[in-house]
Amino acid sequence: MEFIKLFLYGALGLSGYILSGLYDVSIIHEKKLLRKIAYPGFFITAVPYVLFFFMVEIPHHIAVTVPVILLIFVFSWLLIYSVLIEIPRNNGGNSVLYDRGTYSFSRHPGFLWYTTINVLVAILFWDPGILLLCMLFTIFNFVLVIMEDRVLFPRMFSSYQEYRDTVPFLFGFPKIRSGEVDSE
Repeated sequence: MEFIKLFLYGALGLSGYILSGLYDVSIIHEKKLLRKIAYPGFFITAVPYVLFFFMVEIPHHIAVTVPVILLIFVFSWLLIYSVLIEIPRNNGGNSVLYDRGTYSFSRHPGFLWYTTINVLVAILFWDPGILLLCMLFTIFNFVLVIMEDRVLFPRMFSSYQEYRDTVPFLFGFPKIRSGEVDSE
């Protein structure tokens, strides 16, 4: 992959993560205009992946390509579900921290799905430049997750420390509640 394209894709991805972080900051400081400006950051982070599909040739046989693309769709759906659908659908608009479903084994399940997507994209395109970008995007996402977990979410949610004590950071087994294992 050409250095200029690599740089532009990386800059685009990084700008999405910066905007995503600013979105959280806008919620803490109740800045509605900043929230509207920063919200697209979540979607900007996906743009480089779309560009890969239009601008980079997939070097594999169809027997490898189809299963990898299907897995990318599955994990993309899990990412969209965990981050955009699961909490509003199941939490009833409450500001209580959600600890069921995919959030029962991770405070940041979206990071797990996103990392898996990056591994699959790197395998699919089998290009050193895309591998580097996928690694950088995973690092950018991890930095955002750390900032959210350590700085932003404790300021957004008064009970975040209790939530931290009951839900694992990235991966763990569901906690036992009322004598039963939560299986949602």
